[in-house]
Amino acid sequence: MKFILIIGVFIMSFANNLKNSDSPYLLQHANNPVNWYEWGDEAFNKAKKENKLIFLSIGYSTCHWCHVMAKESFENEYIAKILNKDYISIKMDREEYPDIDKYYQHIYQVMHRRGGGWPLTIIMTPDKKPFYSATYIPPHTSHFGAGLDEILKQIANDWHNNPQKIIKIANNLEEFLKQKEEIIIEKIDDNITDKIIQKANEEFDMEYGGFKGAPKFPMESTLDLLFDIALLKDNKVLLQKIDFTLKKMALSGLFDQIEGGFYRYSVDNKFLIPHFEKMLYNNANIPALYLKMYKLTQKPLYKEVIVRTIEEMNHHYKDKNGLYFSASNADSDGVEGKYFVYYYDEVEPLFKKFENKDELLNFFGIIKYGEFNGKNNPTAKETKPKNYDEALKILKNIRKNRNFPFVDTKKITAWNSMMIDTLFKASIIDEKYKNEAISTLNTLLKIMYKETLFHSYNKATPKPALLEDYTYLIKALITAYEYTYDEKYLNLAKKLTKEVFEFKKDNIWYMNKNHLIKADFSDSSYSSSLSILANNFLDLATISYDYELYQEAKNIISQASYYINKYPFYYPTISKAYLKEKYNEYIISSEKPLYKENFKYPFVLWKKGINYEICTIEKCLKQSQNLEEIKLILH
Repeated sequence: MKFILIIGVFIMSFANNLKNSDSPYLLQHANNPVNWYEWGDEAFNKAKKENKLIFLSIGYSTCHWCHVMAKESFENEYIAKILNKDYISIKMDREEYPDIDKYYQHIYQVMHRRGGGWPLTIIMTPDKKPFYSATYIPPHTSHFGAGLDEILKQIANDWHNNPQKIIKIANNLEEFLKQKEEIIIEKIDDNITDKIIQKANEEFDMEYGGFKGAPKFPMESTLDLLFDIALLKDNKVLLQKIDFTLKKMALSGLFDQIEGGFYRYSVDNKFLIPHFEKMLYNNANIPALYLKMYKLTQKPLYKEVIVRTIEEMNHHYKDKNGLYFSASNADSDGVEGKYFVYYYDEVEPLFKKFENKDELLNFFGIIKYGEFNGKNNPTAKETKPKNYDEALKILKNIRKNRNFPFVDTKKITAWNSMMIDTLFKASIIDEKYKNEAISTLNTLLKIMYKETLFHSYNKATPKPALLEDYTYLIKALITAYEYTYDEKYLNLAKKLTKEVFEFKKDNIWYMNKNHLIKADFSDSSYSSSLSILANNFLDLATISYDYELYQEAKNIISQASYYINKYPFYYPTISKAYLKEKYNEYIISSEKPLYKENFKYPFVLWKKGINYEICTIEKCLKQSQNLEEIKLILH
């Protein structure tokens, strides 16, 4: 009994300040020998009181290299000893604080003149002034460069013996960051769509789909813009290229051919070998794109992709209350992709009972020596062979004997709103999805909107909402109104729109209500909140004939004019808002929602009213009992 007690005390001695955290990511580090603190006043006050440097490590629970650095360095007692002696160490979940993460990613970009990533390492003075930044750092010095142990010791030595050296670097960086970024307002070229099409034609990969280069991301915001331009300009060639990419993605290793759902990106240029994370935002936004193409083409492959993705989200990523979890890990049992991939020798014997064994192996891309460390990440062909269903069942059964990757059970308002929006739009396939969308939306509002809106929660106190939570929820509410004609959704969208102005100060929009971190127009993992906001303002203005809100949208678009002019392909969502404003958004009144109608014009909304009337923000154009006559107005 004594022995057991001693072991228990030994294990508990490594428990740190993260043990009561609500973040699944922070809980992964709760037994590190590093004496971690959460982001907050306790850590900052301690750093000031003890005159210690702040070591900030930002990551998220499904980040592969975050786990590598944790195992190599943060579970390393020698490195932990250095951190505990000379630093106040803070571990942050970037999904809980995307605003703060964005701020420090910007600092990394300024210091290194390139994009950052995760894990992100920031070292600051006791008064929170950054002076050092890095992404992944190996534990020990090698021919690749200095290791974390040496870096920490050298910086700590400088702080003890020559603090002015560090203070000067920190102050210089602070002064540089204080320089007000000038907002350049310029006239937007009339040929923006031509610029975007030309850039798309240069970037499209017409062999493997997507855009050239590796790693290869789905870039759904860009594809969404291109789809709208293809309709706007009746550009069938552009539409065919988007169609080609969606087909390639659907049959590729980016899509989980066994259980459904999209991985975050592929490490190669063929969409063959993914980084095996599944993120809720991808699996909400990519199906929304397939829904637009399915509505136009009625291709069974696209319907299958949509249905299987939603089914996978409902199966592995939904809590008992009906909200969606944020993500799942790439690793299983500490091995990347272990749950998802197959050895040839484990599949071939089980396929022997099929007379078309070789055809089935070829269909799933399962080859002798594999494409991923001797294993195979399944792909697919467009035409399913005989015995497909039974073969798929065998592959699913193999996975049943494996451990599913870690799932981050955090619920995020913005990401759930994306999924709700897509569920409503999936009503064109099956009305059951509309019922699912209503149920999930009602649950989200019940849990995450109690006099004030919240950003995320797991089991404890929710975090305050950010601009992205407001914008994506407003977007989902507009869609909810269009698909149900229930005025309560439209009224709540208007109410939240009034509240969202708390994020604005001196004509600048911020990611948080304390006006510390500016919102920008850059679409990274998903569309930027400020760009979504401009689109929301246009939509609500058109539905409600609210000219004041329309002017607010135009003001945001004008602030983005430099980016729309110079880099429209890389700022797709705000470029879309500009095109809506330039070419007109139309609103059609009808007795029943029009979501099953096909409009060959991209910017059409509908609302409850007389059958049928079409208007813009400025004027009404036609009334008719015949919807086809109304459609003739669209151009």
